[in-house]
Amino acid sequence: MDMSDAEVKKFWRDYCARRKIDAEIVARGDAKIDADPDFWADQEMQELLDLVKAG
Repeated sequence: MDMSDAEVKKFWRDYCARRKIDAEIVARGDAKIDADPDFWADQEMQELLDLVKAG
């Protein structure tokens, strides 16, 4: 799916907001998205959440 960097980040943030995820975790996910937005555009947000929660 073709998504802009901003769209990927919005999707991530909305996903976290619905689950009431802590702002620190959201920020760590933002950093992962910034590092490789094309990769994260093709992944499930739960995968990103699991990754950043693990450390």
